Amino acid sequence: MFSAKENVQMTLALLRAYGIRQAVLCPGSRDIPLIQGLAQCPEITCHAFTDERSAGFAAIGIITQLHEPCAVVVTSGSALLNLHPAVGEAFYRHLPLLILSADRAPAWIDQNDGQTLPQPRVFKRLVKYSGIAYEIKDTEDRWHCRRVVNEALLALTCPPYAPVHLNIPISDPFFDFNVSKLPSAARMEYISLSKLDRLLADYHRILLILAQNDYAQPPSREEQSALAQRFSVAAEQLSNAQSTYFINLPEVFAAKLLQSNDAKQEHFAPDLVITLGGQILSKSLKRYLRRCRCDHLDINAEGAVNDVFMHLRYIVQADYHMALQTLCTLPRKNLSKPYLTPADVKPKADPNTLPLPYSQLSLLQLLIAKLPKDSVLHLANSSTVRYAAYFALPPRVRVVANRGVNGIEGSLSSAVGAALADPTRLHFICIGDLSFFYDLNALWTRSTLRNLRVVLFNNCGGEIFAALPGLSLDDRSARFVTAPHYTSAVSWAISCGFNAVQIQDEAAFTQALPAFLQESDTPQLLEILTAQESDLAALQLLKAALQ
Repeated sequence: MFSAKENVQMTLALLRAYGIRQAVLCPGSRDIPLIQGLAQCPEITCHAFTDERSAGFAAIGIITQLHEPCAVVVTSGSALLNLHPAVGEAFYRHLPLLILSADRAPAWIDQNDGQTLPQPRVFKRLVKYSGIAYEIKDTEDRWHCRRVVNEALLALTCPPYAPVHLNIPISDPFFDFNVSKLPSAARMEYISLSKLDRLLADYHRILLILAQNDYAQPPSREEQSALAQRFSVAAEQLSNAQSTYFINLPEVFAAKLLQSNDAKQEHFAPDLVITLGGQILSKSLKRYLRRCRCDHLDINAEGAVNDVFMHLRYIVQADYHMALQTLCTLPRKNLSKPYLTPADVKPKADPNTLPLPYSQLSLLQLLIAKLPKDSVLHLANSSTVRYAAYFALPPRVRVVANRGVNGIEGSLSSAVGAALADPTRLHFICIGDLSFFYDLNALWTRSTLRNLRVVLFNNCGGEIFAALPGLSLDDRSARFVTAPHYTSAVSWAISCGFNAVQIQDEAAFTQALPAFLQESDTPQLLEILTAQESDLAALQLLKAALQ
């Protein structure tokens, strides 16, 4: 029988899935659930050592003899510290030593309770990976625990080899052994590009998502066609790869599905999702795919574990260009036909031509439609980048955004830096007021910025926070969340050498736009004043029209 602690069950199940066959066990009380479980696994050979210092080196001996990983299990407290010499030895000999440390509940660390000390990351740089398999209370905890244990065992079993530490909190009571069978737990796998052909042949509904791509050359027209012949392809705006071949409004497509019945959601669900690129902007797409029963294959240059849909099974370590070449040349005869096309998910209305009332959305719509070829569009967090994603860009317009951690700081500075580095092209930055004023010193530079165009949407606060589903704020708390203000940027921009104009209606914007889109001897700023209520109303109107 196995422990009732689910994090212990998950750890044991994945040890078996990864083929760990050797374990050195040290006595204690907190590690009893682990010891009890390992003793019930016939495929794992267990060895008993009382002294943890000896146990660590005994595990090293097993590794060097069998040329395979070995786990060493210790109880909480100073027992873990006694492994330090062996961990150091294994690190510099590049040996796959797995340290499994039972721990007290985090709430009791540093509270003068017995056998407690801060165990996570105690080995610092002497381990390749250090993780915590937290106790499980709900579905998200279960996913988190599974992911962390997978990350640890992937690091352990893939070269370059080195020790890996997995800390396992086990709260009281922990002597319940009433589980007869370990849960099923699929292991994650690294696969090479050369094996994609064989792997993909087992799937019939493959969705390729092209995510944010700032650095690599995006797919050419020929490559876009090749991808669309092999996969159903969704391209986010920040991928710089939107095309008539692809689903270009994944947020609209997924949001509509989330409001549909289970049968329709199942009808459009993939059985495999492939992601290429970085961050995925669409919240609805992530929410929908997390509901689907599918596998996820992520391609990234670092070989990182990016389990954004909670279904990660395969990781391909490859740069964007090599992955793109491989995907475009996979034999079509070995792949199913694309199960989903742009025609299947075409929105009810064209967002680029939909009449909208005066608002941030309506002027974004007008601006994006007029952007000159070979210009660069910078989108600030948080509302601007999301609103702009509803509109198709003109040809040969590159789009970038600070979506690494999605903060409001630095968007203006990044656009200034890009304009300085690329003086032959016009650089447009669309930015909200909170992001702008947070970063207003970006304009305070002695460098020449004649090719920079700033579109500041100023509705005197962060209206996107007020748009959060289910959020209701009273007047006292709202002023802290949405940060209302009555600040204008025009005087500051003029003092920094900008030609700055304030816009209060669509007619003024239309009149100012032609000159704003042309080259000039000075940088330019349009401060567009809107009302939060109008911006939110336009957003709801757009969403309703598209669905």
